Amino acid sequence: MGLRAERNSLIQEQDWNREECAGNPFHLSATLASGQSFRWRQEASGIWWGVVGETVIAARQAGSEPESPLYWQTYPEPNRRDLVRDYFHLDVDLPALYADWIAAEPQMEAAIAAFRGLRILRQPPVECFFAFQCATCNTVIKIERSVRKLAQRYGALLPLPPGQPYPFSAPFHAFPTIEALAEADEKALRADLWGYRAPRVIALARHLQTLPPDWLLSLRARPTAEVQAELVALHGIGAKIADCISLFALDKDEVAPIDTHTRQIAVRLFRPDLANASLTPRIYTALRDEYHTRFGDYAGWAQQYLFFAELRRAADYLPGT
Repeated sequence: MGLRAERNSLIQEQDWNREECAGNPFHLSATLASGQSFRWRQEASGIWWGVVGETVIAARQAGSEPESPLYWQTYPEPNRRDLVRDYFHLDVDLPALYADWIAAEPQMEAAIAAFRGLRILRQPPVECFFAFQCATCNTVIKIERSVRKLAQRYGALLPLPPGQPYPFSAPFHAFPTIEALAEADEKALRADLWGYRAPRVIALARHLQTLPPDWLLSLRARPTAEVQAELVALHGIGAKIADCISLFALDKDEVAPIDTHTRQIAVRLFRPDLANASLTPRIYTALRDEYHTRFGDYAGWAQQYLFFAELRRAADYLPGT
């Protein structure tokens, strides 16, 4: 029996939960591969495995279309539908957003057609905060490797149920706590490809220990401008990283982070007059505001479609692939 057939046999034996995506599409693979989160991995059978908090999630779609049903299970506590729906933002009405986005910018139609069902994840704030410290001047592959090693070194082991084999060579771990990161060894972090970012991770963890408990989580209830000001006040966090954390973990759906790709898109579609301008704080804000002006309260979601369409790896997730 081949690997895919063997894993498909295991799939059929598991007690999968089912979410209907007809009428409100979900593109699982594009969502997980689009540079939002860095610890999801897909095995040969097509199942995606990831960790949210202290829960392991296995997820797959029955077909290649974003209207195909989503099948999932959680470990060690099974059937955590509340967590799955919250994390994948399954309650957001994407078709309604699509109509508004295309009306605001007709060239959005191509990105939507390519990646219909791509959603913004609602990530645990601590993991998102520290994972994006590794995102500056780095490739997605290297970020994934570094963040995975960080969890393996300092995160709690998460066992699967008896008889459920690990799909990869290493077991699953929760993301490290702030306390664990505050005591991390800089030399070990550098060996795990964190490089010059290693002392920043430790320093930020120690600083967070001086703030009220769950300070990062509490930012979800604060206005966007206050959240961004609080984040950029921390050592080593600039506007882009603050915006990524705000969008992917703190419920600031209107925030569109500006990097090389989204800057080029904005210049091409909205502001050709800024083609030769340096990315100063003023220009950064102007470009981010252009996304918000056109796409409104879900500008960050629209940005993710345009961003992913610019990446080479996106070709693996086009319809029919």
